[in-house]
Amino acid sequence: MMKLKKNRVELAAVIVCALAMLFFELAKISFSDDETISGIINMVITRALGSAMFAILVFRLGYRVTNPLRAPLGRSLLFILPCLVVVVNNLPIIALVSGNAYLAYPPAAVALFALECLFVGMFEELAFRGAFFLMILESRRETKKQIFISTVVSSAVFGGVHLLNLFAGTGPGAVILQIGYSFLIGGMCAVVLLKTKNIWLCVLLHALYNFCGTLVPTLGDFKSGGQWDPATIAITAVLSVVVAAYIILSLIRINPGDIDDMFPGKAEN
Repeated sequence: MMKLKKNRVELAAVIVCALAMLFFELAKISFSDDETISGIINMVITRALGSAMFAILVFRLGYRVTNPLRAPLGRSLLFILPCLVVVVNNLPIIALVSGNAYLAYPPAAVALFALECLFVGMFEELAFRGAFFLMILESRRETKKQIFISTVVSSAVFGGVHLLNLFAGTGPGAVILQIGYSFLIGGMCAVVLLKTKNIWLCVLLHALYNFCGTLVPTLGDFKSGGQWDPATIAITAVLSVVVAAYIILSLIRINPGDIDDMFPGKAEN
């Protein structure tokens, strides 16, 4: 009886979150006279609701990836260091230091934008890595090849979902770029999840990537030429190749038995 009641409460919570998220997505409520700030607030609300919805789903499915202090935490933090370098490099550091990039909003708006990035990262990681990816792996992880293919497929789906941005008015060229970098960040976060079994490290990387990459375009601008000066292009290219090799090598070294304890019925270390 208690289990049935709990299931009903969880289902009701998911339905409420989904309906509320849909309402705020469609209603386009104005939260501020500033259109940018209003849009940020709307994203915070909708993605927080989506995060709650998928957090319940991940718990319900029994996947053991939500313990933020899961041991060995120190080793996990060490593993993601190269990934952290890549996502932080997404910030136009040279342009900001040289004065070619600037912010037009106060620190409070930057903090609000950081909150948006956090909830967007949380929503997408819980949905695509915490639920979708692990649902694929649950029945397709008997061999290294299956793990590799499942990682690629889930990342491709994550990238492909960004085709929906065409209906939001985003140009085809920008959407193609979004699909490409979403596939890459999705693959990186999938491997991080496999290696650390900690969904919150994936959320951290995803949120930082979004924050660093879209802070200036959202709350500021570039004076001339954008962020892609020769030095930035060279640094980004080198980091991308090195970290891509690091992630791929880490993925092909994962054995099926290494990830069993993320799934129901297996003991957690």
